[in-house]
Amino acid sequence: MSREFQIFVKPVGASCNLRCSYCYYLGKKDLYPGEGSACMDYGLLEKYIISHIEASTEDIIMFSWHGGEPLLAGLEFYRKAVAFQKKHIPSGKSIINGIQTNGTLLDEEWCKFLSGENFMAGISIDGPDELHNRHRRDSSGHGSLNNVLRGMNFFRNME
Repeated sequence: MSREFQIFVKPVGASCNLRCSYCYYLGKKDLYPGEGSACMDYGLLEKYIISHIEASTEDIIMFSWHGGEPLLAGLEFYRKAVAFQKKHIPSGKSIINGIQTNGTLLDEEWCKFLSGENFMAGISIDGPDELHNRHRRDSSGHGSLNNVLRGMNFFRNME
């Protein structure tokens, strides 16, 4: 009998570069004391990866990266995560990474990394511009769809 599970990791907690009108995470940033990012440190990251691998019973182990906006953890964070996964993966097992992003921070370097490491990437879009931009705004109050589509185009150009 399988006991497989899925955990959604929030390496930056509630931190996000958008201010969506319906977001219930933004208020949670106050749970993290101090200034700056609440990004998971590398020691905890490695412990989490080891624990997740050890708890997985299937041959394919799924890591799901979420947020706030998970790309705020930075490219080096995910390079380190993949390195830890490769270091600790048992023989005969494989790893799949999935990441859910608002897409506004995607650029060529991000897309090369995500593609090269076979990440499954989900990009959040609420519909056509009038619907998306009504609720998914940046910190200046501007709609975000153009930036999301720009990020998606980096993926399209990877082919």
